Formats: sequence, structure tokens, C-alpha cells
Amino acid sequence: MLNKRYAGMFVAAIIVLVVIWARLFHPTWDYYPPERLLNALERSWAVTVGVRRLSIFVYIVVALGMMALFFSIIQRRWALHAGLKGLLYGMSLGVIWALGFLTGWAFLGTTLRAEFLNILVDLTGLTAAGWFVGLLVGQDIPSAPHEISKPWLAVVFVALGFVAAHTLGSILLAVPFAETAEILLRPESLLQYGLLLALGAWAGQMFVMLRHTLPFKNVVPRSAFFAFGVFGHSWIWFHVFFVHDFAGVFTTAVLTGLMGSVGVFVGTVVYEWTAGDERPV
Repeated sequence: MLNKRYAGMFVAAIIVLVVIWARLFHPTWDYYPPERLLNALERSWAVTVGVRRLSIFVYIVVALGMMALFFSIIQRRWALHAGLKGLLYGMSLGVIWALGFLTGWAFLGTTLRAEFLNILVDLTGLTAAGWFVGLLVGQDIPSAPHEISKPWLAVVFVALGFVAAHTLGSILLAVPFAETAEILLRPESLLQYGLLLALGAWAGQMFVMLRHTLPFKNVVPRSAFFAFGVFGHSWIWFHVFFVHDFAGVFTTAVLTGLMGSVGVFVGTVVYEWTAGDERPV
């Protein structure tokens, strides 16, 4: 069993390293900012000085470190095989980023082909990284039922909360942050609302899957841990990537990610108070 675990870690590590190398050094797999932002925003210090690759490498290391941190907390109560837990968690974060890339296509005018390439690279990398982290720090825990009474209601509440908070926040922040408002992602079309709704629904599905793994017995801190930690750290960090390419966007990027996290928090709290599920033991 130990040899299988080490073999899995080796394979996962190779995949992650290949993805990182491709992202940093292979032109096909690099991220190219949309023309709309290039014309509207000033280029970042990392671009003008020529350290963009180093900056992205640090960004990747921090992203993987945060993944490992939150996984190490929730895996203690997650009754599954260590590798499978890591695989599911990494894939869940990868889907967040995948839907985030699609919002780039719908809101910022990137090409669908470019975003599918981004999705392929980062979804593969995050899934493999989750698998590696699961095998590295995870524990095998016998399976046990951890169903919530109304999973569909949780998905609906979280999805609606995400869309509402994101939309309201993008309207309010567009005035004080007009110079970087291009990345506030204010929805106007049915396609844009649909993608935001899908992202919120995925956050709701993550909550359904992970509710029993969350620390804290009280509703508010447990929901906050999920919304701003398990889900939010990845969604916020996804937006911080803009800092590599553009100057003066850090605050706007963080606030854009926080808007969605606030919506997820509201949705989970409303579900907990409405459904009346027992608190996880």
C-alpha cells in the first residue's frame, strides 16, 4: 500500500511539474491578456522589468501551498481514501478556475479556444496537485454516510447568493475603481449571468460534498470557513493573477473575488438556517 502511495505521488508530481513548466516556458500554454485590457490598463512592474515568469512561479507556489493548507484541515473529517480526497478537492478548485476562465471569454472578449487551453492546463495541474497533496498529507478514513437533507436547496441558495453579491458588488465598486472596472465583471447578458450562476452552483455543490468536513459547530464560523477559505481562497487568488500583467489592479482583483465569497457565505448561512440539518459531529 505504501509503495502504491509513493508511486501515485511520483506520477502526480511529474504531471504538476510538466504543467508548471509548460505554463512558464511554452508559448502555446502561456496566458495572454485580452486585447480589451491591454488597451485599457497599464502594464505591471513584473512585465516592464522582465520578471513576469518569476512572479507567476511564486503565484503557483502560493496557490499550491494554500490548497495544501485547507486540504490538511478538512481531510481529517473526510471519510475517503487519501488520494481520492485530494483528487476530488484539487478537481473542485480546478473547476472554479475553469468557470473563471469562461467568464473571461464572456466578459472580457477573449477567444473560446484560448480559454479552453487555459482550462486544460490549470484543471489538469490543480487536479494532479490535489492528488499529490492528498497522498502526501491525507489519511485513509473508512467511508461513512454524510448526506445533508436538501442538497438541491443548498446549491440553489449558494448559486443565487453568489450571483446577487457579485452583481451588486460590481455595480458598487465600478464607481470608486473606474480605472480598473474592466475586471469587475459586471453581468449584462444572459450568457454572463448563466456563467455566474454555474459558478455559484458549483460552489454550492462543493458545500454539499464538504459540509461534514468543515470545522466549527456554529453555523456562521463554519460557513465563513467554507466561503472565504475552502472556496474563497481559490476564487480570490484566481483574480489576483491580473497583477502579473497590469498595474493598479490588486485591490480591485481582491474585491472582485471577495464579492463572490460573500455571496457563498450568505447562501450557506441561509441554507443552514432554513434546512435545519443537524450540525456535523
